Amino acid sequence: MAAPNPGLLAAMLKAERLSGVMRWKVNFTESGFKGEANLAAWTGLWLDTSGVKSIQDFVDLAANQTSNPDLVGHTLAELIEKMFSSDTSNDSICVAWSGWQDLIKSDPAAALEIAEALELGCQERSAVVLVCDSVGSFPGISELSQG
Repeated sequence: MAAPNPGLLAAMLKAERLSGVMRWKVNFTESGFKGEANLAAWTGLWLDTSGVKSIQDFVDLAANQTSNPDLVGHTLAELIEKMFSSDTSNDSICVAWSGWQDLIKSDPAAALEIAEALELGCQERSAVVLVCDSVGSFPGISELSQG
């Protein structure tokens, strides 16, 4: 499966059909993803964690990619609290997590721990995390079909 149907993500976000952390076997571009999130009036956060092999690598890279460099060296819980903090935005948040395959290969338990922590963060407010890319499997999280 390549790109998602245009407008499908925006429609699902508007209809509040998505919740928590889900695996979606589609290839988004950052601009395409952010455009879809914007159409739905959601904040779109793009995370490309290619090369990440540990929880701390994830935290440090995500801190920089989400414009929170002060969180480099902090804990996963602190990062997620800041990412999903209601004081940063009143909007709902959709995170596209791409490039997670290196983490799955090197430390599947760490990948699942991150997914579980993100799931808890999603429950705190209106947030969705899409583990995207058409290649690879991410054991322990639900699969989302194209429509």
